[in-house]
Amino acid sequence: MATRSRATKVAAAMLILPLLLGCGCCEGPAVVLDSILGGDRDTFTDQDVIGDWSSDCGGSVSIRGDGTATVKDLPIREEHVKGAVDDVEVKTGGEFTWKIFAATADTDQEVRFQPKERGGEEFSAHAERTWGGFEHLEYYKNTPSDPVYCVLSR
Repeated sequence: MATRSRATKVAAAMLILPLLLGCGCCEGPAVVLDSILGGDRDTFTDQDVIGDWSSDCGGSVSIRGDGTATVKDLPIREEHVKGAVDDVEVKTGGEFTWKIFAATADTDQEVRFQPKERGGEEFSAHAERTWGGFEHLEYYKNTPSDPVYCVLSR
């Protein structure tokens, strides 16, 4: 019984310690738990991402085979505006170029979107964690240390 109680305390400390140290180090445990509980990120090809996608956070992305994409009202982050009680959602739109970047030891495979003109904001998406193969793209609306995920579906 004492061993079980000690193991429970150690596990709780491992989960709570990053929170006590500040959000900068929260990303590691969150990513580990996400990968354990959320399945794997499947790989994808150009042909897998070409098409029309809608975000569950609002907005859409039309990805074309020529390396271009049209983005409409896609929420990509939230900002805190001085004097405002809540964060303000920031959306992007317009014409973009896109390219798939391979996974590395530190990052998952992702498709990166670059605005063709000033005013749009760069963003990237990766395969949603699943147990059944590639279906959706997922992107952070907020930072990885304070994650708000949005899912792009066909």
